Amino acid sequence: MNIPVSKLTSKLWKKPRPLIARLSFEERSAVVSLAAPTGMTRKGLIFVSEGRSELSQERVVAVGKRHPNLRPVELQTGDPLGTAETLQKAISSISLVDAVIDVTSFRREELLMLLEILRGIDSSKRRNCELVYISAGDMSDPLSGKVTQCRSVVGFAGEIWPSRPTRLVVLMGFEIPRARAIIETYEPKHLILARGRQSESINDDLWRKNDAFFKELRSSYANVESTFEFSARDPIAVLAELEREIPTFEKSNIVLAPLHTKLSTIGVGLYAQRHRNVQVCYAEVGAYNEEAYSTVGESAYVFPLTHLFSQKS
Repeated sequence: MNIPVSKLTSKLWKKPRPLIARLSFEERSAVVSLAAPTGMTRKGLIFVSEGRSELSQERVVAVGKRHPNLRPVELQTGDPLGTAETLQKAISSISLVDAVIDVTSFRREELLMLLEILRGIDSSKRRNCELVYISAGDMSDPLSGKVTQCRSVVGFAGEIWPSRPTRLVVLMGFEIPRARAIIETYEPKHLILARGRQSESINDDLWRKNDAFFKELRSSYANVESTFEFSARDPIAVLAELEREIPTFEKSNIVLAPLHTKLSTIGVGLYAQRHRNVQVCYAEVGAYNEEAYSTVGESAYVFPLTHLFSQKS
């Protein structure tokens, strides 16, 4: 469901609900939390980075004043195993019935871990749970600094055989250095590049930027096996597109690199949960362009969790 950001309060908060959110330096990270009127959030969680910046702390303070009943949980962003454990313990400590989970500012690695945790919870304990994503109005260039490490996501290591060639699928976003770092790390024999489909993009300006980055990256590598387009805003569509485009007849190490929206990243996670031999990777960066990273868009996307997990093979 696509709703205007201005309608979040009336659409999401008709009754008190648990809230789970990830706050960061982005203004978008606090939109859902601040749309909830005082007293309309039941027991919930606010995930924050340990050693966060002043801008991130400002978001934490603002949301804390509005909702003092939300428990802050610190994540060590450089410790993926610790992050996975912290997410697991925190999520398991609260009721997810009727919960609102704001996925806007979870790092892609964290989002995939969260998706795996939610998959493992009995459906009766997460009924009427909704995921919410706030679109970006614009994205800065550059978004982040140098890549410091490329690694597989905890829970999505897949099956990697030294005797098999690697087929790397890159869902291109707005950061060429991140894409290049992943390609150079995995040194794939086969490279599949994907870009967001214009008709399914968050907005046309972002699509044009993504298209330019995609063309620049495609021209840089001779081992591009194929290209395809995917939805930037519909995880189920991304799942279907990956099912169509990734070869399964040939034995190879399949590695997915989601570098576009968080919604398309969820689609990658759904595909990898269906195909446990597939690895999903993440490129960690040393710093972000905090002052101008993104602006708040006009749309909010809301997905029932049961709908995401009810897709048939």
